[in-house]
Amino acid sequence: MFPTDFNFTNTVQSTASKTAGQNKVGRSPRFNYKTKRFEFVDGKNVENTQILAIEQWIELFIRTEVDKFAIYSSEFGVNLNKLIGYRLPRSFIVSEIKRRITEGILNKVPCIVSVDNWRFDKGTFYFTVTTNTGEEVRLNYDY
Repeated sequence: MFPTDFNFTNTVQSTASKTAGQNKVGRSPRFNYKTKRFEFVDGKNVENTQILAIEQWIELFIRTEVDKFAIYSSEFGVNLNKLIGYRLPRSFIVSEIKRRITEGILNKVPCIVSVDNWRFDKGTFYFTVTTNTGEEVRLNYDY
């Protein structure tokens, strides 16, 4: 069924070693969180740029509750439900949101160098991520 003169193992290893050194996110179809649909033009998926792919990944990471969906590993997502709505000091809630999101982003996305410039304002938080190419992306989320 498969050709006998082609070594698939070496091909997979060589592709992985090439992409590992570049610290790129990879191909990512664009998803619109407002309409909850993938975007298509002329029947083809619209692909994200690297910056848009990072933004989309971070949004998915923050929206996904840990261990809620079997498709994601237990290391993917953030549990903010147990923080918000309880009578905990605001300073504790803010520091935990910062810590959980920052650790998750820095550990999972190889092309992110820093997560900083946090601001919390009336149910919305803002932060900036910096890529290894020096590009900064400002993100905001409601909680």
